[in-house]
Amino acid sequence: MTDSGSRGGDERLATGVPGLDTVLRGGFRKGRTYMLMGLPGAGKTILANQVCYHHAARGGRILYLTLLAESHTELVGNLSSLSFFDGARLPESISYVSAFSVLEQGGLDALAELIRKEIKAQKATLLVLDGLVAAEEVAPSTQALKRFIHGLQVVTNLVGCTTLVLTTGGGKGLQAEHTMVDGLLILKQRTFGVRSLRELFVRKFRGSDYLLGRHSFEITKDGIVLYPRLETLVDLGLSPAQSASPRHAFGIAGLDRMLHGGVIPGSSTLVLGPSGAGKTLLGLCFLAEGARQGEKSHHFAFYDSPERMLAQTAGVGMALEPLIARGDLEVSFRPPMENLLDKLGAQLLVAIRERGVRRLFVDGLDALQKAAFRPTRVARFLAALVNECRIRGVTLLVSAETMTAFGPQLALPMQGTSMLAENLLYLRTAELNAELRRFICILKLRNSQYDHALRELLITEKGLEVGQPLSGAEQLMTGLARATGAAPEHRGK
Repeated sequence: MTDSGSRGGDERLATGVPGLDTVLRGGFRKGRTYMLMGLPGAGKTILANQVCYHHAARGGRILYLTLLAESHTELVGNLSSLSFFDGARLPESISYVSAFSVLEQGGLDALAELIRKEIKAQKATLLVLDGLVAAEEVAPSTQALKRFIHGLQVVTNLVGCTTLVLTTGGGKGLQAEHTMVDGLLILKQRTFGVRSLRELFVRKFRGSDYLLGRHSFEITKDGIVLYPRLETLVDLGLSPAQSASPRHAFGIAGLDRMLHGGVIPGSSTLVLGPSGAGKTLLGLCFLAEGARQGEKSHHFAFYDSPERMLAQTAGVGMALEPLIARGDLEVSFRPPMENLLDKLGAQLLVAIRERGVRRLFVDGLDALQKAAFRPTRVARFLAALVNECRIRGVTLLVSAETMTAFGPQLALPMQGTSMLAENLLYLRTAELNAELRRFICILKLRNSQYDHALRELLITEKGLEVGQPLSGAEQLMTGLARATGAAPEHRGK
């Protein structure tokens, strides 16, 4: 049996590899021949076996034929530590056959005859030929190798047996025989500084569309997990959701008045400010207000674990535990270490598409930038996330730390910010009359009127408060404020 992934009416063999079926639009096409190419250690053998055990679990029969000197005992022993391995499938559903000696003694013709006999004897619906490079070495000519691959395709296509051919490529790049197969998947491992990145990309896939470009993956205890690029997953054909709901308030009276009620549902807001300015608390206020209104809200955090976040918010009078307990406020956390940008994208899509989040706070932008091996990708990644949120009617907040707490310049965190954020809130600290003061202002609020004043932002034991304009000072935006007359009031309503 095979899995049917009926896209375009053709029958598919689902791979069972998380993310790969998404890239392949349902899996491999039944009866076709595909090549997995990559240097040793790229993950070809794990990927092929992961497909085998998934297929066997659905009633398929697999012939795994090796042309390598590695013993099957060693191969199975290495696989046994992975969660997809199931020894009960051997040898009834999955049969490992070594053709190393047959190839050495009889060449390609003897190998072709062995494959035909074993496919028939095993009634195989999936064939894996591991180690094509060995066949390349004994082939008398390139033409002979091409005839062998063509003959393999004819036999397997007639009986509807899907074939995976594994090869290193012989270190010669793309060869003529690589172009003969129905699909070519290339696995690579790249080094960026001290970090390594595993990537898969589809060179070709006959008879079907697929997701273009390089997609990162990990090798875990569950096998390979592939993370399709977020930019390829957003459905650009959908129109942005139209919401009749009122503005999304922050639950901070003074700020909501500045925003004339809040931000527009489905919009994106960038919260700028130096460390300690109150960005995270502001975002959590936004989520808590949504949760109180029955809107599922999600805190996508990098810097504070849920326990630390709850302790900090409790210190300023924010009781978030009841909102979390009833499921209206979700908190997820991943340390800002060696994250993969596309893995983060996959987690964000789960929150948006599967968990029905209506308010999303990504705290913060710097962690996304560190997760990107190619820094220029971050703007495109965020553009895709913003577009996804607009389509689904999700109101997005992203915090971004500015590099300087004081000084005359404000540098935006990336180019193209105006295209990514419809709203810009700016939090800053300034020294005034020998006292450190926080203030908040609105730099942009698209399609809406707003209060242009610079108002004091207070963090009190009762939470965040936005007070009166700091009218007794000037040059606040430079971070080098000075009083112009009477000292401004410390707080107000």
